[in-house]
Amino acid sequence: MFVVVWIVFVLLMLFLLGSAVGSFLNVCIVRLPQGRSLIRPASCCGKCHTPIRSRDNVPLLSYWLLRGRCRACGAPFSMRYFWIELLTGACFVLIYHFEIVRNIHHFEIWSWYDDDYVAVLMRMFDAQRWLVFSARALLACFLIVGTMCIWEQHRIPSSVTLLGSIVGLVLSLAFPWPWPDAPAQAVVAPDGRTLRFGPPLKPFAWGPRLGAMPADEAWWKGEVTPRQGLFPWPVWGPLPSWLPVGSLALGLATGIAGLLAGALSMGLVRMLFNVGVRTRALGWGETHLMMIAGGFLGWQPVVVALLLGVVPAMVTAMRQRAEGRQQVTFARWLTAAVVVVWFGWFWIGPLVQRLFFNEQRLLFLAVGYTISLVVFSLLLRRVTRARRSASSSS
Repeated sequence: MFVVVWIVFVLLMLFLLGSAVGSFLNVCIVRLPQGRSLIRPASCCGKCHTPIRSRDNVPLLSYWLLRGRCRACGAPFSMRYFWIELLTGACFVLIYHFEIVRNIHHFEIWSWYDDDYVAVLMRMFDAQRWLVFSARALLACFLIVGTMCIWEQHRIPSSVTLLGSIVGLVLSLAFPWPWPDAPAQAVVAPDGRTLRFGPPLKPFAWGPRLGAMPADEAWWKGEVTPRQGLFPWPVWGPLPSWLPVGSLALGLATGIAGLLAGALSMGLVRMLFNVGVRTRALGWGETHLMMIAGGFLGWQPVVVALLLGVVPAMVTAMRQRAEGRQQVTFARWLTAAVVVVWFGWFWIGPLVQRLFFNEQRLLFLAVGYTISLVVFSLLLRRVTRARRSASSSS
């Protein structure tokens, strides 16, 4: 009974912490696009500007106690305030459950323990676990703020983009691949001497083994998939001598590659879509969102996320244009794809390994991706031209 009560207490505290953070994220979503301070003035009603009392600013509860209205003037509050607080609290709980307790990324350093709450709670104050949780919670917060800013303002404030990029780079420097595992658990010496310990993990019968990688052989050939770290994969493999495993240089290269991959791949989508519709219908928000995600995850996951999300994103954009909207947005699809790749890389990674560590295949992917976008842009341009001709003749 004590163990059950302790588990419930921990999860409840994480949920309350997340909902409180969600309340702050609501302030960021409203004020940052307007260029306002996050500190002054204090939270107030948007209509009568009456300061909100502390007892009326309790996350989740205050919205329902006030029935969604200002106590002073009765102006309605957006339901978004409640949903963001609820979503952030749920994200904190889910991150802790899947990444810390269940160890879905199969960090070697935690794989020796039973993946249940009893084993984890016995090591409640393990600094590595809380560092991983904090990094993932920061990513969730940036995704929430960025997606909602795009949803409401069709852009992400430069302050959010800059801060998200800097935080991603700092994390990549502080925790280079394969952290939290030791560098010796990630590579095999050139003479074939294994430097890792324990049996390799095998996610599925059809999948490659998860274990140490050779230091002098192509990573796309073998049956072994790189171990995951806080940043799922390093910038390349096998790593050159000037990017040793676990080094600051490797962390910096991984973070920069993620930022560039997110910005350039989504920037190409934006440019060709706007060329196709002959107007600046798609802003920079989605590009900045993918750049932030790349800074936190590296270039391989963000490219896979874009490939997963680009089709439903384009369908959504076309539907919005058909409805007569001057500006389109599909950030929610990109965010959903990033979350899928973030939590599912243990299963997704082995499927793309033979592509992402092979220069020729990677070049074919880039060329094919660009050609597909160009063809789509040309078709979109013809449709736009025909629609304008029909509207002008009528």
